[in-house]
Amino acid sequence: MLRLAVARSTRRYAPVTVKCSRFESTAPITGVTATPAGSSSSEVKANRPVAKKPSATKLVKKKQDVPLESPPIDFKKLGLKYDPNTLPLQQVLDPNIKPFTEEDYAMTLIHGRSVHQPYFHPRTHDIPMANIHFRSHHIDLLNVFTHFVTHAASSLGIPTSKVVSLPTQRRLWTVLRSPFAHKKSQENFERKVHKRAIKAWDADPEVVQRWVTYLRTHAMPGVGMKVITWDRMPIGIGASALKSEAGGMTSPSLTAPKKIKELGKKIVAEEGSVLVPQSA
Repeated sequence: MLRLAVARSTRRYAPVTVKCSRFESTAPITGVTATPAGSSSSEVKANRPVAKKPSATKLVKKKQDVPLESPPIDFKKLGLKYDPNTLPLQQVLDPNIKPFTEEDYAMTLIHGRSVHQPYFHPRTHDIPMANIHFRSHHIDLLNVFTHFVTHAASSLGIPTSKVVSLPTQRRLWTVLRSPFAHKKSQENFERKVHKRAIKAWDADPEVVQRWVTYLRTHAMPGVGMKVITWDRMPIGIGASALKSEAGGMTSPSLTAPKKIKELGKKIVAEEGSVLVPQSA
């Protein structure tokens, strides 16, 4: 059997580089065109067309479309003390140099702040405002999310308790691996539900609602959350509500005595007119 072998060249293909001018022109590229035979270099230069100078419009850069800036927001009208665009501040906080407050600490950029425990604001009146329960099958996700919740409450100035561990719910299932003769071969399954709780006190209801909305927006998959909130009503709200509803009440038990009294007066008037003798 005859075999044919094709020899391949070991030399790589080297593309020919051609110099290009920066702007489009009709001038020949230097180093590419050759001088025709029987003509001198002076004749070639005379016959060579002169390259046109680039126009000024080519040198001008196009203006990029700059997005319109939104008008500045008056943060003082919104009830804010500092401009949100200037936060967080970059300053050195050292108690040995100058004492600082919790407000200074909260508005300063501190790397690694989220790794440490948040600042728990002290309670002032011990009025409960919210109670949040967390449940998850994964304890690592639960610990991360509860740590995030306490940091969010600390940033909003809400006095909260530390993360409280509730009893873990445990359920067991036993199923058969194989029926009939292998019935004694069984397999056990377990499911654990880890629970945590955080309680909030002495905060404005609107601030608490913003806190809950922020937590629901950034909820972590795999972690369930149940929120219980308490609303406070002003003193005397029951009496004012009763007065407003008293005019529209149509209960028979309230209107029956008045109707009976009017009916009795009507009967007495009719009977009295019958007993009075008519004049001759």
